[in-house]
Amino acid sequence: MGVSKKLFIFGLLLLVSVFAFSNALKFLPKDYSAILYIPDVPKAYEEFKALPIGQTLLADTGIGLESLVRGVLEQQLLSMKYTLDDFDLFSKEMLVVIDKDGNMTVVLGPVKSPTKVRKVLESFLEAETLKKVKFTENYFIYSDVQVGGGKVPANLLSNLKGNLGVTYSYVTDGKITFEGYGYIRIENNALTFYQKLDAKTADAKNVLKMLQNTKPIDIFADKNVGGDLLLFVNRPIPDVLRKTFLDALASNFNITNVNATGVMYLSADVGAAVSALLSTDTQTGNSNSSQTTPQVSISAYSVVFGTGFKMPAEVKKYVTIGSEKYGVLTTENGMESYILIKNDRMITYTVNPTKYKPGDRTFFTSIYDSKYFMGIFLNFEPLINTMLGKKVKSSAVFVSYIEGDSIIQKGTVK
Repeated sequence: MGVSKKLFIFGLLLLVSVFAFSNALKFLPKDYSAILYIPDVPKAYEEFKALPIGQTLLADTGIGLESLVRGVLEQQLLSMKYTLDDFDLFSKEMLVVIDKDGNMTVVLGPVKSPTKVRKVLESFLEAETLKKVKFTENYFIYSDVQVGGGKVPANLLSNLKGNLGVTYSYVTDGKITFEGYGYIRIENNALTFYQKLDAKTADAKNVLKMLQNTKPIDIFADKNVGGDLLLFVNRPIPDVLRKTFLDALASNFNITNVNATGVMYLSADVGAAVSALLSTDTQTGNSNSSQTTPQVSISAYSVVFGTGFKMPAEVKKYVTIGSEKYGVLTTENGMESYILIKNDRMITYTVNPTKYKPGDRTFFTSIYDSKYFMGIFLNFEPLINTMLGKKVKSSAVFVSYIEGDSIIQKGTVK
């Protein structure tokens, strides 16, 4: 048998064996624009848990999030006369897909008993969410669209070698097309993500040149930016990229039917909120008062640039602070947000603007680079210090920038 024929047979056997363990991909919808596939969720979780950041967040020697979640779940299962073995939703594969219209599909499994898993989910999920859930061939499927019929990207499975998960993106609008693969792996004692989206057309390359040559706004000129969480887009984003990367985010901020440029930033002080909550709990525990523990909101500040902004219809109350008129949006649990509409931007505070104090910005400025056109910075150090009394350098950083004719997206959790 010739060498080329042996290689062909070996490649065929490898392909068949990979597909044999990739049943979740049979539910790939048509017209997808982004894919995340993790073939072995328990393995990925255990490898993350073994990292210093995993130990700090999940283990009982740290914050103990795993025991917290397990305790809540076991209590519910006990009331139903089930065990943890009956809720095996995360026992194997995970597939997350987003289509060109922003619809999401999540596939998990397979599970041993769809009936038992569904009954458990009914205890935690709202009825409207459950309407989008079904089980097919023992796989949990949450989707707004018809699943199945999608063609697996040519190099998706071959990119799994040595990685915990793989990603794929296909962004297209008219003559503009971007395509690329990515991976999730453990690297340098951290959980890392990398994806490269290549411009596939001349128009796509021109879009990247325009984006690269556009001067970014100076986020840190705004003295209200500070804390341990920063999310930003520092220059106008072309429509094709904005639809894929930002529209879903904008809808979560009640920003719809406006001419948004894509430029925005949000900063928050999560650690300070947790510290205040713990302080409140301690005071309540030392008091004989029977009053309900006051709620503590996360102090956050955001700015979205564009035109045509309108106050959300849910706003029923207005206050004047200084010379500015703010709309006050109140949630069912009494939390308030203060919204200010200007000609070219919408500004939102999650606390009264007179009481807002920006947190320290040193972490942000130490890693920010003006070449990043989009990013998320999350500093875990203040939270860990509050919860454990230890100063541990830990963070999650995700950035996007242009390199040649490609968009590079990188992330690190450490």
